[in-house]
Amino acid sequence: MLIAYSSVYGHTENAAQVLATMLAERGVRNIAMYDVSVTHPSYVVAEAFRCSHLVFASTTYNAGIFCNMETALLDIAAHNLQNRTIALIENGSWAPTAGKLMRGILSKLKNVDILNEMLTIKSSLKDDQLAALAEIADALVASMPKPRPIVNEGKQNPAALFKFQYGLFALSAREGDKDNACIINTAIQMANKPERISISVIKANYTCGMIERTGVFNLSLLTKEVPFAFFQHFGFQSGAEVDKFADWSDCARSDNGLYYINRYTNAMFSCRVVESYDQGSHRLFIAEITESKLFSNDETVTYDYYRSHIKPAPPKLAPAEKATWVCSVCGYVYEGETLPADFICPLCKHPASDFVKHEAKPAEKRVGFVCTVCGYVYEGADMPDDFVCPLCHHPKSDFKPLA
Repeated sequence: MLIAYSSVYGHTENAAQVLATMLAERGVRNIAMYDVSVTHPSYVVAEAFRCSHLVFASTTYNAGIFCNMETALLDIAAHNLQNRTIALIENGSWAPTAGKLMRGILSKLKNVDILNEMLTIKSSLKDDQLAALAEIADALVASMPKPRPIVNEGKQNPAALFKFQYGLFALSAREGDKDNACIINTAIQMANKPERISISVIKANYTCGMIERTGVFNLSLLTKEVPFAFFQHFGFQSGAEVDKFADWSDCARSDNGLYYINRYTNAMFSCRVVESYDQGSHRLFIAEITESKLFSNDETVTYDYYRSHIKPAPPKLAPAEKATWVCSVCGYVYEGETLPADFICPLCKHPASDFVKHEAKPAEKRVGFVCTVCGYVYEGADMPDDFVCPLCHHPKSDFKPLA
């Protein structure tokens, strides 16, 4: 849920805060609030693409929309946002017009539902308007999809594993003059005398082989502020093919000579391997800590938080004439009726068990363009020259017409 507001004397902000409280009381979580007066429009646009439900609250300024809010809305419209539910709040002491003008901008977007329940505030929110604000909260909640039923097939449901709480970590190594790092989600403290931890690493990861051969690694604990681009950089490409630290400056070397990440992290550990075990798809390393640093008290990001709040929603794929398998971790698409049992995702290195099958569907005749990188579909006969894919951020040149 995104709530973006513009406020001059604080009254519009107060109404936005009250609405956020009402939504939280109704069970809505992950509510992002932005004051457009102090927030760059790019952040509001990014949140609008992440969230399914949007609220815009604006004061009336010179018989129009408050300038910063208007800039953000026009930017959203220029990016052709679609398939959203929107609620509006306007403020104006004697002639409020912001709501009508905001509706005019947003109504041009495709497949948007702008709620009829719009609240008009004259200067400040009054007690007798709380019921109207509650109606907006109820309408937003009512339009949200209900939780999908849990389906268990046979004795095992791979999705049950996602209920385990894992942190997310940047694992770095060095061999010769080669530095590398990858993302892992399994690291635990095993003992404190001596201080030992264990990590589990996918054997197909280039970093895993480096640690096997050198016996040392650094572990950087990631925080909730880490963006999805970080996982794309360190997790969705192989160190055997690219130098991941070539254009990454937010790092430093520890006493063991290895890099550790010093941005989006709250702590780091330098470790020496004392035992190693083959665990099928993964290798388990038990190591003693030789150096550690604490950077902040920010919360460590969990795998569950990553899946719910950082990882983008699955891309809207073009209709497929044959069956496809989509990686539930990174979104990579494998075409074919059968996925080999030993298949490894070329992006995130996860096994076949993390893929979900999508049956073939007859292709629909559609007008638009599809991103050749991630599969995002832009609908329309013409695409703006400055269009940027909202999922993978590639330019118009990486789109091709829908067949």
